[in-house]
Amino acid sequence: MVLFSRLFILLVVLTVIYGAVSLYSREVRRAKLKRRWRDKGLTGDRDAFIQRGLKQYDRSFRRRLILLVYVLPLGAIALLVYTMNFM
Repeated sequence: MVLFSRLFILLVVLTVIYGAVSLYSREVRRAKLKRRWRDKGLTGDRDAFIQRGLKQYDRSFRRRLILLVYVLPLGAIALLVYTMNFM
């Protein structure tokens, strides 16, 4: 029972970290798109340009790399448990 409560707390903490990193990364991408719009002197609808860029970002590999926030700690714990019990 203690194991499940610790695992639950770990998942909650990892979810908070994932959310923070995800929001930060999205805001950095938004700032880069605004800067690109300004530097290139583009004309037209700036908000549509930013929305298209964010839609591309949502499908990007970089966005999926943030999932390593879950994979790396849980994988390390699984490796430690396996090593301690079976080696």
